Amino acid sequence: MKRIITKMNKKGQLTIFIILAIVIVAILLILFYPRLKNIVSGPDITEDIKKCTEDAAEEVLEKVKVQGGSLEPENYVLYQDNKVDYVCYTNEYYKKCTMQKPLLKQDIEKEINDYVKPRAESCIESLKQQLERKGNSVSVKEINIETSIVPNSIIVTLNAPMSITKSTTSTFNKFKVSIKSELYDLVMIASSISNYEARYGDADTLTYMLYYPDIKVEKKEQSDGSRVYILTNKPTGEKFMFASRSIAWPPGYIGEPPK
Repeated sequence: MKRIITKMNKKGQLTIFIILAIVIVAILLILFYPRLKNIVSGPDITEDIKKCTEDAAEEVLEKVKVQGGSLEPENYVLYQDNKVDYVCYTNEYYKKCTMQKPLLKQDIEKEINDYVKPRAESCIESLKQQLERKGNSVSVKEINIETSIVPNSIIVTLNAPMSITKSTTSTFNKFKVSIKSELYDLVMIASSISNYEARYGDADTLTYMLYYPDIKVEKKEQSDGSRVYILTNKPTGEKFMFASRSIAWPPGYIGEPPK
């Protein structure tokens, strides 16, 4: 009987030791998992590069949205300290404007690409130097940016093939960032208004607001005959501004334009 009790006590003690060992291992894994992960699979730089890309994209978006889709406008009207680029323009009086940006969405996507690329390259170079100081070997190939303005979001894809080698090798190719935005709808309406001005000389803001009840359309007449359009998404407050000059009359002119 004593032998049975002793054997049971030993089994109980063994069970307790096993449980304690499992708990200790679990605690160690929780505490040192990030370090162990780097040793086994190498450093993960995904979030750092995504953050860098997203920050740069948001910076350029804030500028192009109030400057007619251009980062550095060349043909513009100054409105509230913003250089608002013309999407449709003529420098003559009584004449309909000519489209300056028939592919407005694509133009904005290119502006984002051109702005983000050097900043992403700088970010990756900084990360590369940090990793190399820690004994890693880092290889980076040519970097390219692809931006897509789509309904409800702006997607920026950074193509940056790279590998990081120390005890193991980690490889990376694409880093995709999605920014919530209503810019697609605003740009489509801006293009429609500009095309309407090119064809008829003016556009009716009320008509657009009836078709698109979530969009506020404002038209600000300027002294030189230019118009600054301000499109606002009501639920989000996101804005897009652009300029047009079509069927402009000389200052002080009263009556119908000459035929």
